[in-house]
Amino acid sequence: MDFLNHIEKAQPEIISTLQELIAIPSVKAEPAGADAPFGREIARALEYVLAWGERQGFTAKNLSGYAGHLEYGTGEKTVGVLVHLDVVPAGEGWRYSPFSGTVADGKIYGRGAIDDKGPAVAVMYALKALKESGVKLGKKIRIIFGCDEESGWRCMEHYFKHERKPDYGFTPDAYFPLINSEKGQMALKFESEVASDGTGVILKTFTGGTRRNVVPEEAEAVLAFPDQEGLEKGKAALLAQGIDGIEVLALPEQNHLKVRAQGVPAHGSTPELGDNAVTKLAQALAPLEGEGSAWAAVRFIRERIGRQTDGRGLGINCQDEVSGALTINLGVVRTEAGKIRMEVDIRSPQSADHETLKEKIADHLRPYGLKIAEYSTMPPHYLPVDHHLVQVLLQVYREETGDWSKPVATGGRTYAVALGNGVAFGPGFPGQPETAHQKDEYIAVADLMKCTRIYAKALYALAKEE
Repeated sequence: MDFLNHIEKAQPEIISTLQELIAIPSVKAEPAGADAPFGREIARALEYVLAWGERQGFTAKNLSGYAGHLEYGTGEKTVGVLVHLDVVPAGEGWRYSPFSGTVADGKIYGRGAIDDKGPAVAVMYALKALKESGVKLGKKIRIIFGCDEESGWRCMEHYFKHERKPDYGFTPDAYFPLINSEKGQMALKFESEVASDGTGVILKTFTGGTRRNVVPEEAEAVLAFPDQEGLEKGKAALLAQGIDGIEVLALPEQNHLKVRAQGVPAHGSTPELGDNAVTKLAQALAPLEGEGSAWAAVRFIRERIGRQTDGRGLGINCQDEVSGALTINLGVVRTEAGKIRMEVDIRSPQSADHETLKEKIADHLRPYGLKIAEYSTMPPHYLPVDHHLVQVLLQVYREETGDWSKPVATGGRTYAVALGNGVAFGPGFPGQPETAHQKDEYIAVADLMKCTRIYAKALYALAKEE
């Protein structure tokens, strides 16, 4: 396979292209014009990859900044690869600047390195290698670049209103050997009115998290005590619990304290891998709990969300053999404009009924004065192991790695759902640490190159001339 030689020679170029793409801080922002619906930086990332493709001789198309594609080859059928260019916020505490693309110890660091800019670049150079080697293809290959994967998928909604779906394909946005089962997803917002009612310690604010689908790394609450004596007793009660990651800070306002919780971020689809700072803070505040609607909301977090991630406090814990157990992540809490608001991400097994889960959640919210303010859902996705696409990709992966692991299920939601006739295929290899959505996100250079080889072989196997 001559195209593999092209890949090896391109390693310096592959690394530099990824560094340049990482350097674009493509976090979702307010619209910045007709061709930048998700902000200027995401639009710039899309313009970057499409310009790269045009220089390689691919057909490029920008669909009003929502998404775009690069296409190569001819034929009636199309093999699609769906990637995304948007990234979650970087957060604090990085070893290297999150948008520098620093190479150190054989790794490329940066927000998006593994999710999903590294895989996008791997697919781009896989396609370039096929073109440069002159292999004969019987189908078109189209790389589709989404720009709103991390928050709403409006990119795919817009794209497939204007473009026909590829006949089949994959998204490099999960793990190897491949993901053929993806859980359903529920996105919910809870809210309640907050007043300075009640007596005792007043909860002025409770805030934490950045995105619904990210386990919160930090959370903080501001408390007002009746007097200095109460403040000292409250501080002692907080610290006496010995909860790791809890910090108590004095404030200039008389008889006020700030309580800060430090957690460990993780992807919202695997909340068990993180340490939720919001639920930790709710637990820590238990000895100080007073009366009123604000405290009722915190009590809900402690009693009904809790430190577990399986939804048992809401009576929604369930599982099945195809996709595993339900997970829940409380990703955002805000106290503002007289209300406390929460954003929750639930990943549900194939057998779960979303309306039934919603009803159970609503029943548990009511006693705490909370209600469901917004609700959306996405169905599960599944392709059987004997499906032709699954078999071809498994064969390619096994030949390259010698690993005969079986396909797995995930709580993550990937563009395979939008594609329909598709699966998630890499880039994470078995046994590797998960760094997506975390500080010091990286992709190893060796893995980036291995992914590029695998994707080139996969595209060739799926699109070669019959």
